[in-house]
Amino acid sequence: MDKVIMYIDMDAFFASVEQTSRPKLCGKPVAVAGRNRRTVLVASSYEAKRLGIKTGMTKGEARRILPSLTIVEGKNEKYVDTCVKINEILLRYTPEVEIHSIDESFIDLTGSFPLFSSPIRVARAIKGEIRDSFGITCSVGIGPNRLVAKMAGESGKPDGLVMVKREDVKEFMKELPVESIPGVGKRIGMALKNLKVKSCGELRDFPVSILRRRFGIWGDYLSFMAQGIEPPKDEGPGKLPASIGHSMTLEQDIGDRVAIKAHILELSEMVARRLRKEGVAARGFSLTWRYPDFTTYTKRVSIPFHTQDSKMIYQVIGKLMDCIKLKDRLRLLGVTAFNIQKSMAISSLIEKNDRREKLYKAMDSINDAFGEHSIHRATLLLCKKHHWVISPAYRPYKSYPHKQ
Repeated sequence: MDKVIMYIDMDAFFASVEQTSRPKLCGKPVAVAGRNRRTVLVASSYEAKRLGIKTGMTKGEARRILPSLTIVEGKNEKYVDTCVKINEILLRYTPEVEIHSIDESFIDLTGSFPLFSSPIRVARAIKGEIRDSFGITCSVGIGPNRLVAKMAGESGKPDGLVMVKREDVKEFMKELPVESIPGVGKRIGMALKNLKVKSCGELRDFPVSILRRRFGIWGDYLSFMAQGIEPPKDEGPGKLPASIGHSMTLEQDIGDRVAIKAHILELSEMVARRLRKEGVAARGFSLTWRYPDFTTYTKRVSIPFHTQDSKMIYQVIGKLMDCIKLKDRLRLLGVTAFNIQKSMAISSLIEKNDRREKLYKAMDSINDAFGEHSIHRATLLLCKKHHWVISPAYRPYKSYPHKQ
């Protein structure tokens, strides 16, 4: 029996949740951003998208394009809570549910197929339950693998339902632009167009040897995906993230190194907490900084061992900052962990490590129970309180406490 994979993607998720919770915003152009004056938009409603509003714009840019735009302060706990409840609905149809991101999930209906008359009926039932429970819509794609299911779902947005059977994959993909393939962004899309390759059908028939010379191993992956075949790589819920990072646009440009270091500590704590939550550790770290003229730089470093210790990450990034001769005040800071592997338990025979592990476990438990940053290091009192909205790529594991 062919696999039956269903992809569920919430339409303009953050903005839709805000419109539903504030009926006056329904049908109006809405964008979601953090509280700080200089944060960027993380989501926008379809009404806003149609009028030129894009994710990543500053609030000022968006308002210049569309003065009537309503910008809403994002509520992370609201989006996480809705995501978790949506996936509780999906679990009623199959235990094979993967939260791909906060607004995307995959479910494998193959084993549950005998219980239902057709995948289409399941998809309609799921769409109806989500609409009735939360007042938002989703787009659904059904295919023989995750790749085709995702591309089918994306092709029907918004509020679509597209099913592609195995025998129809070739025809379905033939005319789709190469940018429809997950992971193919503007740079790769432009490089393919320079090779006179614009559609998935053209990419499927293009010599793999030339793709390999131009893109390396990605050339093989592109050829696979143009045929509707998932590339042979580690997939599924246990897949390790390539990187984990956080950045913040500062409320005011800062040049004082003590204040800069405090923000680096804040970012290091956030990255370390994500590492611990994912059960992974990293040995590569990078610092990103941006000047008021928007020139941006990144400096990377690797250490001999993997860690998820926020103090260690802060020390590594702090040393990077000490080596940088700043040419101006800073507008943005970012910390990223890479070269990630599953974390190994540190021997409790080393008393210092054991005490530190217990400290982080206690801090994580308190922040899980009472909300992010309920407990933190005293140094962070030097930082102005930031409010940022989680990335749509965030994968929640539980609901956050929702504070009205």
